[in-house]
This record gives sequence, structure tokens and C-alpha cells, in this order.
Amino acid sequence: MLKHYFILAVAIIGFHSNTDQIRADVVAQWTFETNPPANITAATISGIAADVGSGTASGTHLSASTVWSTPSGNGSANSLSANNWAIGDFFQFQVSTVGFTGVNLTWDQTSSGTGPGVFDFEYRVGNSGLFTNALNDYVVLPNQTAVPGIGTWGPATPIAGYGFAVNLSTVTALDNQAIVQFRLTVATNADSTPPAGTIAGGGTSRVDNFTVNAVPEPSSFALLGVLACCLGASNRFRKKKQA
Repeated sequence: MLKHYFILAVAIIGFHSNTDQIRADVVAQWTFETNPPANITAATISGIAADVGSGTASGTHLSASTVWSTPSGNGSANSLSANNWAIGDFFQFQVSTVGFTGVNLTWDQTSSGTGPGVFDFEYRVGNSGLFTNALNDYVVLPNQTAVPGIGTWGPATPIAGYGFAVNLSTVTALDNQAIVQFRLTVATNADSTPPAGTIAGGGTSRVDNFTVNAVPEPSSFALLGVLACCLGASNRFRKKKQA
């Protein structure tokens, strides 16, 4: 009988572990619907709370004349948009991954015909030091006219063709960290079509539905509880048998 309890404990622990490995939770998501930022003119915008989960979004430009606004999103009322782009300007999203592993991300992004067309997706642990490029020179599609086979970005219907995804589940340095930052940084738009050429001051780029997913770490207390219950049951059985 003791052997049976041991097998049961191993089975329960194994089931618990496998379930955690395949179940990803939303750590943070920015739709800019519940917590839309105020429209401002400044080089930097900050303190944009996640609509789901916990985290903070921001953005930084060289130009103090940058207009940060919330035009229509991809199938929703709001997104985060900015004009006056220059190489190195960025959107940024910060989260805590404490208690999580296997980070992966999705987001929607578009630019105007005179906005930046090529970005880099970057990440780092902490709030200082160099960023690591995880998606180099990805091309952002324009929102002004319908893209053949994709459609037009707008509030009515979300269009999958404007979506991006990065799987960082193998980057264990991102697991269980108090601060992890992600950036969408303008690289160079000379090699993208469309849009291409010089970024116009009035050209915009907007981001929506930025989502950080990760897998919860197995609960040590839950596993200890299972073991304690099984041990208690085996002790009761042994005492009963001895009596």
C-alpha cells in the first residue's frame, strides 16, 4: 500500500508540473483601452499602466515636439502612436517575471506612409546596460491603404497581418526577474517597401495589444502539500496495520 501512495504522489507531482509547463499566463498586456495615456507633446511619455496584469509602458524620442496620441487600434478604439521619429527612438514595455518562466510576446504595429518602416525588437534584464536584439529589422506595414491580402488597420476588425510574435522561452535569463524591459526601436527604413525613404516629421507609428506571456513556476508549497498528505496517509495505514 505504501508503494501505491508513493506512485500516486509521483503521478500528482508529474501532472502538476506538466500542466504548469504548457499553461501560459498573461503577465501584462497593453490595449490602451482601460488605461489610455493622455495626449501630450514631449520627448518622452511614461507611466502607462498595463490594461491586464502589471507593468509600465513608455516611449522616448529625440524630438521634444513629438506628439503622443491614442488613435484607433487594431480592432479597437485606442493604440499608442507618436510622430517625429528618428533612428533610435522607441516604444518600451517593462514587466516583472518573478514567478514565471518561458517568456514570449505578441503585439500589433503599423506606420503611416511617411512613418518609420523598420524596427528592432530588443530586451534586457534590469533598467541599465545594453539591450539584446531578438528581432532584427522587422518591417511595419502602412495603415493608410489596404495591404493586398491583409486589409486595413482600423477599429472595426483586428487584422492578423499587422501582428508580430517573438518567442524568448529559451532565454532563461528572463525568467524570475524583478525588471525586464522590451523595446521596439527604429532601426533604418531605407531598406523597407513600403514605407521607405526619409522619415517625415509628421509620419507616425503606432503599437497596440502588446502582450507578455509566460508560464507560472510550479508551486513548491503545493508540491510539499501533496507529499505531506501522502506521507500522512501512509503513516495512518501503517499504524492501523500494526494495531
